Amino acid sequence: MSTNMFEGQKVRLRGVRPEDWEHFLQWDLDNDAQRYGWNVWPPLGTEAARDFARQESAKRPDRDEFRLVIETLDGAPAGSLNVHGADQRRGSFEYGIALAREHWGNGYGEEAIALLLRYMFGELRYHKVQAWVYAFNERSAAMHRKFGMVLEGTVRESHFTDGRYWDSYLFGMTRTEYLEQYGGHWGDLPR
Repeated sequence: MSTNMFEGQKVRLRGVRPEDWEHFLQWDLDNDAQRYGWNVWPPLGTEAARDFARQESAKRPDRDEFRLVIETLDGAPAGSLNVHGADQRRGSFEYGIALAREHWGNGYGEEAIALLLRYMFGELRYHKVQAWVYAFNERSAAMHRKFGMVLEGTVRESHFTDGRYWDSYLFGMTRTEYLEQYGGHWGDLPR
């Protein structure tokens, strides 16, 4: 058993490193995959990608909001995950996840989410997580359902890409639902 709470059977979550700029640059060049995320950006230049990775690597979590790199256990960066909309008073947060196309279908996203939720629910005492998924992203919607998240609503025609408006799905999970499905104990502390 790993002693790193951010490491699973397939992936580990780690902080962004300055040398990750090449991966962010390559991921951003896949415009079709970018559509599954928040925006489609014009191509970044090398220096802009270096600057982004350098800035992200120097950031400390701000109000429990941060970005992590998802990497395979052999050290290959596979994507990134970011926490945003964290509100301690409400006890809720949101996340975004993006995997490089060559890492789709390996269970990396599901495990990365499980590791993140174990931390957010088990260490920071959050109660609820929510994730937005665009209706055309059937792979992500299926992953969130398989993970055990509940489809809490559909926001009609809320996202514009590829020349039209698309619906967005809001998935959610409470700490209790997570613990029932994945358990809450980690490490070697006494129960």
